[in-house]
Amino acid sequence: MPVVVINAWGLLFKGGPMMWPILFLSILSITIGIEKFLFLNAVDKQIRKFKLDFLKAIRDNRIKDALSLCEEHPVGLGLICKAGVMKFGASIDLIRQAMQERAGIEIHRLKQHLGLLQFIINAAVMLGLLGTTTALCVVFHAAQMRSNALNPLSLGDMSSGIWQALVTTASGLFVGVLTFAIYSFVAMRVNDLIAVFDQSIQETITILQAVSEME
Repeated sequence: MPVVVINAWGLLFKGGPMMWPILFLSILSITIGIEKFLFLNAVDKQIRKFKLDFLKAIRDNRIKDALSLCEEHPVGLGLICKAGVMKFGASIDLIRQAMQERAGIEIHRLKQHLGLLQFIINAAVMLGLLGTTTALCVVFHAAQMRSNALNPLSLGDMSSGIWQALVTTASGLFVGVLTFAIYSFVAMRVNDLIAVFDQSIQETITILQAVSEME
């Protein structure tokens, strides 16, 4: 029996019209994953270069140098620490409030597109099921019409139609699983960076308080 090999494009056309939105969602998911991976890596590298030098500067009471470092790293932690340094001399509560407000903005940037990834996870699976249901309706309607005409569909014809219908479900599940993996990885990295932000805020406040008391 000859073996039939169907490539990705063949599956795309076999699956019917619902394969096109599923394909679009897969491209969108991968694009978001690459963009978030590059962005979060850039933020992580910035933290590694910035944090030690910044904490050393404020520990040595070089507030202007610390502010310059913040301005050289205008992303993520640099902006959070700048908000705190700009309030140097004020009460600890005001410094903490300023840093936490800025941290809220930066955390929002870290979480950007996570909601869209969640939507793709659900939408891909549902589109796959919708495509399968629609295709099965066509198959069984054709079977009914042929049966009424006393020319019933063969088992092979029905199996072919059902197989094609199930392609959309498999594709939707694949995109859903892929997107869930991307979402989980991004969410894990975001949570790690949020923890670093929180730790850095507390360290900065503690050092600024100590420096202020020494003056």
